Amino acid sequence: MKTKLNCLLITLFGLAATANAATYHVATAQQLQNALTLAAASSASSSIYVTNGYYTGNFNYNSSAVNSLTVLAETNVPSSQVVIDSGGVGSSMNISGTATANITVQGMTFLRNCGSTSVGGLQIAGGNTTILVSGCQFLSPTNSSGIGLLLSSGINATVTNCTAAGSMIGGDGTGISISGVTSNVTVQNCTVTTNSTEVAISGASFITISSSIFTGNSSVVSGVNSVGVNCSGTTIVLSDNTFIGNLVSQRCNVFGCGGGYGGGTYCSGTTITLSGNTFNTNSATFGGGAYCSGTTITLYGNTFNGNSSYGGYGGGANCSGTTVTLTDNIFNDNSGSAYGGGAYCNGIISLSNNTFAANSAVGGSGGGVYCTSSVTNPMTIFGNAFQQNTAMSGGGLYATGPNINLLDNLVVNNSATNTSAQGGGIWVDATAKLNMINNTVTGNTSAGSGGGVAFIVTGTVELLNVYNNIIWGNSATVSGGDVYLSGTGQKKVFNFNDADSYYGVWDIAANDIDASPQFFNPVSGDYHTQSASPCANAGTNGAPSLPLTDLDGSSRTNSAGLVDIGCYEFNTTATHPADTDTNFVITAAEFNAYAAAWKAGQTWSNAPNVIPANYLTRAGYLMTNGGTYHNDGSARPVNWKTGP
Repeated sequence: MKTKLNCLLITLFGLAATANAATYHVATAQQLQNALTLAAASSASSSIYVTNGYYTGNFNYNSSAVNSLTVLAETNVPSSQVVIDSGGVGSSMNISGTATANITVQGMTFLRNCGSTSVGGLQIAGGNTTILVSGCQFLSPTNSSGIGLLLSSGINATVTNCTAAGSMIGGDGTGISISGVTSNVTVQNCTVTTNSTEVAISGASFITISSSIFTGNSSVVSGVNSVGVNCSGTTIVLSDNTFIGNLVSQRCNVFGCGGGYGGGTYCSGTTITLSGNTFNTNSATFGGGAYCSGTTITLYGNTFNGNSSYGGYGGGANCSGTTVTLTDNIFNDNSGSAYGGGAYCNGIISLSNNTFAANSAVGGSGGGVYCTSSVTNPMTIFGNAFQQNTAMSGGGLYATGPNINLLDNLVVNNSATNTSAQGGGIWVDATAKLNMINNTVTGNTSAGSGGGVAFIVTGTVELLNVYNNIIWGNSATVSGGDVYLSGTGQKKVFNFNDADSYYGVWDIAANDIDASPQFFNPVSGDYHTQSASPCANAGTNGAPSLPLTDLDGSSRTNSAGLVDIGCYEFNTTATHPADTDTNFVITAAEFNAYAAAWKAGQTWSNAPNVIPANYLTRAGYLMTNGGTYHNDGSARPVNWKTGP
């Protein structure tokens, strides 16, 4: 009898068995469940191939055997043609393997027709397992609810090339939920859309999410964290993802109003890195684009555009940690109703080479960025551009902390809108020491005081070192068109600056000038100074914390050892980065190498990195026109012009 049963199963499923593996080919719902049952009872690894069709049922695999399981579509059958549907109640497929070595599900569609937002279309509890889910779709029919993919345990998990789409009408649920996977979790090349939460991951040692799209997700539950990506773990890395139109709505009741954190993403962990991501039109109470909380937080090369925070901090990003580093990010047209229209930062802060443009903190401070610190480690704000930002105070930048370094920043056309506030360009309160060296602050306005910079001194121990800055051409309705100073402090030094309209008395003010800086073309946004500028060679290289380079990355001192006033040094000797032999001729070989690196997204031996498209097109222009080119000292890359 036993032999006859085995023969029947071989005939029924097309089973090919060896001591180490079993293969099943199924075409009906009953055959699929039978194959899962046999695989669970076997100590051999099993592969179940599912042909095209619509499979209705609650399919189940529950094994304590040491084996591996692979469930996948038949060869050349697209995932859209293999549909697994629970029929409106429970999980479409539930896989539990406490000792299973590997679980793989590949190339199938699971309907989120579960009848509950806590049940997954595909559920996997792997125990001591490595899980791979690849090329699958998790789709919600109209008026249906359910998690798309639910992973509740395992050692390692990878989800790749998957789509999780929630119901636009009458449905709810998380796109991908991963908890209890203890080591590594990777999500890559996925699209997750129209869910209450896109991806929720917790508990893993290392979480990586890359090259994925998260769009149109929303929640109206008060206090919910991100509807985009919600991660908590030890090390979190998000790279090259796109977050568009994700919304955590504010809800109000008799106890007040509340909302969530991070419309695009919420990350909580020890080490958090966001690089190369794009955040567009996301919204939450705190951190409209991204909210990060941890020990070491790094944002590098991200773009935040049109995000908003309502009632909280950080329209583009909110970063609170022990160490917060923002480098080469773009914050454009973000808004916040309290602090930090572009970004809010709290901790040991380093901001370098970021652009903050057209952001607003309509009901608070820091239109571009709001930085606050309570530790003695220096807050360093170096080589950033703040342009056309708006706030009640500190239109471009609002910074408060014990020790602050403001170096090589360009602060132009920002505004403070409150008649009782200060700092159209910058509001700064360093409670111990401020070094403000070689910045350009111009074209800023304040409806109150301090059109350019408001220096706020609240105690008697502060040391203010303000050297080599252009603070000129700003305006204020009340007092201090360029410079507003309040308070006593210990010593306040204002030396080698170009400024006009002052309010307040400095302890030492020497070697300052009051003259037009002679910018190349401020109307077009070029604030480099010309060779005949009174700011040329008018600074001092004895300024404390003098930066080694200017905002362009050129040497801060010229061949004579002299320093200009402002964020740029007048420089005609720098060659185009593509000109690797620095002979003011770009050959076809040099251009081709530069173009290949740009196309591949690679870094280059000479900054800027990654290569900007306008630098590449300029190199092509110089190469095709042939002969030598020259540097006229204006804004890059148009400063490199044809001819000797």
